[in-house]
Amino acid sequence: MKREILLIIFLIAVTSIILYTSTETVSLFAGQHTFTAISDSGNQIECTACHSRMNSELSNSSIHDDLSCEACHRYSGTGITFASGDTAGSTQGSESHAAYTPHCLDCHGGSGTWIENTTGSLVFAPPAKAFNESGYGSDYSAHKRFVNDANASDVSPGENEACLACHTDYTVSLSYSYFWNIDYTLSSWSFTSFSYNGTRNYNIKWSKSGAKHEFVSLNSIDCTECHKNIYDALVNGTDGGSNEDYLTHAPVEIDSDKWDTDNPWGHYRYHYIPASNRATWVNSTYCLKCHNVTEYASEHPSDNTTYSLADVSMDTNSTSVHCAEALTCATCHGSGKTKAVIDNPERSGTGHSGSSFVDNIASNYARTFNGDICMGCHEAAIHGKSCSRCHSSGYANVSIESEPSGYCTNN
Repeated sequence: MKREILLIIFLIAVTSIILYTSTETVSLFAGQHTFTAISDSGNQIECTACHSRMNSELSNSSIHDDLSCEACHRYSGTGITFASGDTAGSTQGSESHAAYTPHCLDCHGGSGTWIENTTGSLVFAPPAKAFNESGYGSDYSAHKRFVNDANASDVSPGENEACLACHTDYTVSLSYSYFWNIDYTLSSWSFTSFSYNGTRNYNIKWSKSGAKHEFVSLNSIDCTECHKNIYDALVNGTDGGSNEDYLTHAPVEIDSDKWDTDNPWGHYRYHYIPASNRATWVNSTYCLKCHNVTEYASEHPSDNTTYSLADVSMDTNSTSVHCAEALTCATCHGSGKTKAVIDNPERSGTGHSGSSFVDNIASNYARTFNGDICMGCHEAAIHGKSCSRCHSSGYANVSIESEPSGYCTNN
């Protein structure tokens, strides 16, 4: 009995202490009863107090570093009503309260827009060429499918996933799946057989800092990081032993016995890069030589003159794409084009100049096969020893692997 009485007295004492001290207990969230006045113009709420990492990323950006959080996340051009004011005429917001997650094309769509930066000046957000158009522009834009796929995914709002991949320090992982090789036979420059075989799965990871609010300069975007399979095809390929290596995608290598470093147009070969320079010269600039001739010509005035690139540009669709054109060899080398196929007067036979062979490939075979069909003859490692077999008879029996291996036989 005595023990029970002592226990009751102890519990009463503890309860009294708790009641006495509870009003002095430190709040779990310090400052939770201190409210920020929002009656003044502008924003008095410090977004970066919670989002300090984003603030740090923007500070390191090559672009957008002069924009406030509100410039993007409370952009008025969307028609969204955000919360504002705390007196007469105030609103708690409709579609959004404090902020929304913007689509890049909210500002970079249409004709672009003017935005006020942190200094109070207006800066222009230019339109994202091609992707600012209905349906993301023409099918000539090489990355249109990427944008469509991004829009269909739920990783980021709208098209943002595709934009972030190139324009920020966001890490990119990609998986490619395409054919392993093609086989075809030609007779008198006509296809007597064609087939594609197997599946190649190629995975890449472009490891960056992961900072999606750190925007990079345009000249630091590296095509070869996402298209590593093409880089490997042009630089490494398959070891050819004592012969030339098997390098595909473009005729980057010249057969030491059969092909000259110049060509019938009277200038140095456009695609060729000396072996010792390939690891560094196969870069975004090299990609532009074919995939955005207009941009390449503007950046290289001397090449513009040497290769008549102003005329070549008119043969392409490079003025209507975002950054790169999805093309075929016929884009530049088809009938009637500035660089239409012509014969080398130093070699025997007529080849397929003056014929519609290149045009037929572009018209009748999927774009993904076009380059490999041409490389079945134009890959230096398999340049036939008998000129007349191809150049006079138009005969070839080709098996060629896709990027990056490019191994090929032409019997």
